[in-house]
Amino acid sequence: KQWYQRRLAITAGGRVQTWSFVKKNYSTFLDRYAGGFMFQRLIQVTCADFTDMEKHKEIEEFFNQNKAPSAERAVKQSLESIRVRSAWLERDGESVAEWFNKNGF
Repeated sequence: KQWYQRRLAITAGGRVQTWSFVKKNYSTFLDRYAGGFMFQRLIQVTCADFTDMEKHKEIEEFFNQNKAPSAERAVKQSLESIRVRSAWLERDGESVAEWFNKNGF
């Protein structure tokens, strides 16, 4: 099941849908997987690849209201990943887009 979530979370649209699904079914995931490796991976796979600070704020607020003690580290790492990706896009996004356009991508 996890490979399926990972595949969905690869695209921007799939990432949003996967995060929405996890939020909606959070208590079920927490009951089934809390304390185990799968719960931590679920958080990372679902959250870490976002690139905007609005989503960062949403995820941070969600986990402030819905504690995940066994996955606290995964939440922190995911939030850090979002901050890094967002900063990179802000810093280099235009030049990367320019390069892709110039090289026919």
